[in-house]
Amino acid sequence: MSQAKVDRYKKEKKNRHKQIKKKKIVRSIWVIVIALFIGACIGYPLGKKLYKVNAERRKANETVNAVYYDAWMNNYWNSKYYGTFGFVDDSGEEATDTDAIPEEADNIEEETPSDAVE
Repeated sequence: MSQAKVDRYKKEKKNRHKQIKKKKIVRSIWVIVIALFIGACIGYPLGKKLYKVNAERRKANETVNAVYYDAWMNNYWNSKYYGTFGFVDDSGEEATDTDAIPEEADNIEEETPSDAVE
């Protein structure tokens, strides 16, 4: 071997650990970047779908204000079934107890949210 080749071999041998370390770092960075890219390609649509499903479940499980529900139920009961189950006073006429119906029951259709349970 010529002296130039020997000097080049010694220089490469001296820097071999630095080169190997640099290659490992570059390879690790590429693996991380590719893993993040694949994770984003899979995770973003999946997360969006799960968020949409969760939002639909939350919307389905919304609670109704108890005052509105009680007023609606009393109004519904009084209009449909009050006289059919024997709620009649001693004189033979239907008993009318206007104090039992809350004031909100008159305008309940206007006050309830559109997604309230009917």
